[in-house]
Amino acid sequence: MEHPLWQAVSVALPQPGRLSGNTAWLHPSSATFRNPVKFPRMLRFPFTMPAMAAALPLAASLSLSMAQDFSFENVRRLAAEKAAAPYAAPADDLADFWKNLTYDQHRDIRFKMEAGLWAADEKPFSIDFFHPGWTAKKTVTLNEVADAGVKPLFFDRSLFDYGKQQVPNGIPSPPGYAGWRARTHLNSQEYMDEFLVFLGASYFRSIPAKAPYGLSARGLSLNSGLPGVPEEFPDFQAFWLKQPGNNDTSLTAWALLDGPSVAGAYQFTVTPGPETVMEIEAEITLRQPVKQLGLAPFSSMFWFGELTHPRAYDFRPEVHDSDGLLMELSTGARHFRPLDHTPDQFRHCVFTLDKPKAWSLLQRDRAFSSYQDVEAHYHDRPGARVEPLLGFDKGRLHLIEMPTADETNDNIIALWEPDPAPETGKPYRFKYRLVWLRDPVPSGLFAVKATRYGHPVQRPNQLLFTIDFAKPLNPEKKAGDPKWDDFSKFKPVVTTNHPDIRLIHADITDLSMANVDDLPLGMGRNPEVHMPQMLRAFFVLEPPPGLTDIDMTCELRNGDGEAVSERWLYLWKKP
Repeated sequence: MEHPLWQAVSVALPQPGRLSGNTAWLHPSSATFRNPVKFPRMLRFPFTMPAMAAALPLAASLSLSMAQDFSFENVRRLAAEKAAAPYAAPADDLADFWKNLTYDQHRDIRFKMEAGLWAADEKPFSIDFFHPGWTAKKTVTLNEVADAGVKPLFFDRSLFDYGKQQVPNGIPSPPGYAGWRARTHLNSQEYMDEFLVFLGASYFRSIPAKAPYGLSARGLSLNSGLPGVPEEFPDFQAFWLKQPGNNDTSLTAWALLDGPSVAGAYQFTVTPGPETVMEIEAEITLRQPVKQLGLAPFSSMFWFGELTHPRAYDFRPEVHDSDGLLMELSTGARHFRPLDHTPDQFRHCVFTLDKPKAWSLLQRDRAFSSYQDVEAHYHDRPGARVEPLLGFDKGRLHLIEMPTADETNDNIIALWEPDPAPETGKPYRFKYRLVWLRDPVPSGLFAVKATRYGHPVQRPNQLLFTIDFAKPLNPEKKAGDPKWDDFSKFKPVVTTNHPDIRLIHADITDLSMANVDDLPLGMGRNPEVHMPQMLRAFFVLEPPPGLTDIDMTCELRNGDGEAVSERWLYLWKKP
């Protein structure tokens, strides 16, 4: 049967290893999260690298340098002027010496944290700058916005410790910085942690308190994950950073986006904390039509999980930054799609939504035992939630899962494609709230915790699926008896998209007692917390011979036919 919410698109690789993907990304791990000067051990490489260029000419930015009461409107007007003219690629003025730095050489160049913008003034925020080189060959124009006006921030070699790097005499300094990151007292009053990074194309990342970096966001995506269609990577070419007041809790920055097909203006208002909240307002104008315009896009990594077949030859049970896409519909229903990976094949699912409440890429599995990685801390990776505010009434949410050979590629893309698409030459305004968080607030429904499948014993022509639902998702402090539901009248309701698929059996069982093993340190039942109630739905399907993919749903309903869980969605592909 058809599912009106979504459709699945399966695409074979035109050429193994030739994929459209993401720009290179320096990816901090927990080992270097608090280190202000080291680049990380884990790197996110592109499937297809966008062409490298240098910074926006300073003159375009400096035309606004005397503006008073600087605001989003200033950048919007500059973006409109750019959109009305043919695209002009920035000059490539970075010296070959910096372009040809190796990973280790580039990593040895360290920003002096004490030299950060506003650091000496003891403001609530300070700004570090990234040195160009290695894969970060593009430079950007940076400006400070203060009461006295707008001041350009020119490149300054004295802000960096070059370590063992020997810079030959006569090598010109880079024309600008590669990007920037912001710091604040996120986890303690003794240290200013980084919490926000803008580096490469329109990529940016943030974190909530007590979390390492994980998935990335972008200002805009164009033609992401479309086989045979080149992906375009427009750049944030200039930034304006607002000097904070002594008691400010939010950091404000504006950005100018430009690329061959689009120009635009962005305003970011970022409030770090247990959940780091970004209010994002943007206006873009297309110079020419594009195949796929993606608003509020994410990039993440999923190599393998408990449901992946075949498994990677690795000592860790699972490796991923995110494990599922949660969609919150205008009706109040919640749909959860676990991520997966099929070697040498794309998975492209399209969900048609009207006025969605929110969607999130999440790391649902928080058990260290699921990852066994003491360096990457995958069990602590944050999620990100998009709350639409303007310009998201109708459209399609795309989930693109690309093949990857290891964990160094961001192979997951989620994006919103508005319907109708913006008209060429006409400004398109949109706003959304982007929340970087550990786990969403419990909804009162059973939430999808894990998905597994395989063949029933001696039934190679059948498929056995199990979905674990938890309520709440994590342990809670004890307050009286456990708040567990009577599930005696609950039943799993399963649908599939093919009339010839036989549903052999479906049932539910209680895993709540067995779930105590997932308590911290595996210490069994804890006198201080209530474990979540854990229910396992399981069902057996028999597909007709030759069927290679099935899309399906499963949700728990009570005796009155009401949904008591999220709706689980999944696209099965034959390994």
